[in-house]
Amino acid sequence: MSPHVSYFKHDRPSRVDVAAKKKADAEKVWRDVRKLVDQRDGKQCRCCDKRSDPEATGLLTRGHRHHVVYRSAGGADTIDNLVTLCAQCHSDEHHSKLRIEGNPEVSLTFFRKDEAGEWFTVREEVAVRVVRRD
Repeated sequence: MSPHVSYFKHDRPSRVDVAAKKKADAEKVWRDVRKLVDQRDGKQCRCCDKRSDPEATGLLTRGHRHHVVYRSAGGADTIDNLVTLCAQCHSDEHHSKLRIEGNPEVSLTFFRKDEAGEWFTVREEVAVRVVRRD
């Protein structure tokens, strides 16, 4: 037997290679979804229309791609579950001062809490970035 003959199959990728490829594929999908969300929302907060840059480094100037249905609650990293929010609206949402209902691809309604703890509508989109005016 030749000393250079291997008993391992080298035609199959290792578990490490498979995991690395899976991670790289997931990153590409996430980049593509982020690009679509940025294009759809025009890099503006869908709640207050503040211009923001999701790629900025400062937490207060950066826009946030927010999951309408949290990932922890089964929400997906898809364009119909992500909405661009400015830093302030994103913080308000996570501190239960802002609530978002709907599908970012169809229509959204934004609610805020008043001093008495009652919710009221602050913005209602009838289509993507088309606001209902009463």
